[in-house]
Amino acid sequence: MHRVSSLQDKSIRKPPHVAIEVQARNFFFFHYVVGFSKVFDVLGSFNIQPDNDQHLHVSLTAASLAFFSFQFDSVEARRMARVHYLQALPLVNHALKTPNGAASDATLLAILMLDLFEKILHNDPRSVDSWMSHVNGALALVKLRGSDRLQHYTGLRLSARLSTSLLISCVAAGAPVPPGLVQLRSDLEQFLDKNDPKWQLTGLAIEFVNLQSRIKAGGLPRPEMVSRLSHLDGKFLRLAETMPPSWLFDRVMLAAPSKQVLSLHFDVYPNHAVTQATNVLRIMRILLNDALRSECPEETHEKPGTVGSWKSSALLMETIDQLAKDICASAPQFTRSGRLPGTQIHAVADKACCFTLIFPLYVAAMYASTSALVKPWVMKQLSYLSEDVGIRQAKDVADILKKGDGTSPWAVYTMLGSYAFAA
Repeated sequence: MHRVSSLQDKSIRKPPHVAIEVQARNFFFFHYVVGFSKVFDVLGSFNIQPDNDQHLHVSLTAASLAFFSFQFDSVEARRMARVHYLQALPLVNHALKTPNGAASDATLLAILMLDLFEKILHNDPRSVDSWMSHVNGALALVKLRGSDRLQHYTGLRLSARLSTSLLISCVAAGAPVPPGLVQLRSDLEQFLDKNDPKWQLTGLAIEFVNLQSRIKAGGLPRPEMVSRLSHLDGKFLRLAETMPPSWLFDRVMLAAPSKQVLSLHFDVYPNHAVTQATNVLRIMRILLNDALRSECPEETHEKPGTVGSWKSSALLMETIDQLAKDICASAPQFTRSGRLPGTQIHAVADKACCFTLIFPLYVAAMYASTSALVKPWVMKQLSYLSEDVGIRQAKDVADILKKGDGTSPWAVYTMLGSYAFAA
């Protein structure tokens, strides 16, 4: 006799329990391997099991739980992430002591996972030694592995990711770029497109980091400092003016004002990665122009790459305001609730795009003049991202802006998880 299931039988069945580690791993893969970011797409080619490359398995679990805890404010995931991180450290150290383990892709990837953990959960690069220790260790490991590994997709992707991670770590920590990174980029250039705007942008970012570090150390004569700042800004400007068609935006004009658009237009970029990279360029230029204003507030400055008078302090401020407004114009393509008829932002990928706007919006609001009306508009957008989109970190940044205590952009950047959530 067949048993007949009733609706009541089905209604009382509980969904299967899914361990938090499994939830975190799935969410991690969705974001970093096949979804929004794909910066760790090579993970898809690894057979990661507890008894196979255990150091990578535990490191990945630590990073996944850290990512999960940050996204969902899970205390339990954060606790478990730290436990797995402490378990991973001796496992990775043991792998580094074996000839095969030290040179393996699994070990380099494990170290990058530990670095990702640090960037997500430790948000002060100047007080946590390990904040840069993992990327520095990975750099030494890449040198040990040799440039032959770059001929294979996995080795090339991991080394390119390390190059970006180490560079951004130096930016946030105010540390000079180590010679090993310059050598790594030289090796990578043989296999990557040197004309790619993102590659050129990271090259200029290295110049920015080293100049920032030199100024911080002191001893740079004022005229030379001003000249270098102006010259570097000119390089960023020329890059912005020579972007290929695949990086250009379409401008959307509005017939009437909108609360979610600063002016009567907003810009739509080919994708979120181009949007983010373009805003990085604008951020660098804002910081350079602000540094010029700080050094010579009442004087004129050299035009980038030339000799002679260029901009007064007022004109420098106009440049900053325009860059800030351009950042604001990049936001509505992701944040406008009416961009999909009758819907609001709920999808994970949509929220990820919105999350990447928080840092550039903070910089725009912090440095734009009062007359530009950027700050009050940004405050409203951060409120929207917090209350309607559900990004709690947007409220934290809004609170910092409201205080107006001049919190460093890089302090906010690290608070937001650094490059852990970049495209």
